[in-house]
Amino acid sequence: MDKLKDFIDNNRKDFDNDLLPEGHLKRFETKLKGRRLIPSTHGRIALTLAAAALLMLFLWIRREAREEAHERATFTFACESEEEIEELRLYYRMQIYGVEAQIQELYAQGGEAPGSLELMEETERVIRMTYDFETDIFPLLPCSDAGVFVMTQQYSNSIGSLNIMLKQMKRIVTYKNYN
Repeated sequence: MDKLKDFIDNNRKDFDNDLLPEGHLKRFETKLKGRRLIPSTHGRIALTLAAAALLMLFLWIRREAREEAHERATFTFACESEEEIEELRLYYRMQIYGVEAQIQELYAQGGEAPGSLELMEETERVIRMTYDFETDIFPLLPCSDAGVFVMTQQYSNSIGSLNIMLKQMKRIVTYKNYN
């Protein structure tokens, strides 16, 4: 093989300059006319198996999509504790609104006390994150104990953060009024 490659490399100019014999295209066309696109029974079997595999893949994907749509549709009705979860959500939202109202009242009393503006901005950030949780994550939670746990953790963390900010705001206002 190396000798043939060396021979071709050494005589490249001669091969490039020589013209192909007249009628060479017709010779190739006549050789190809006798051949079939599917050369044998094995080729037909392989083509049939490939088509059957594609058909089965298509049907399987379609069935999976139908089952997934059915699961999504039945999930909304299968949740027995959906009403309880909504009541729990309302309870936490009321707690959050209560703490937020106290912080806003103290902020109004404290005016431009140092640090009060930053606490108010942080309060708004926690409220915004809670809203994002409710709109983006809450609808995706499973209707189960795990979903209730995640929801409880999120709201507990938000309320805990707001209570810390409420204490800080009380200190700021008390310090301002004391001085």
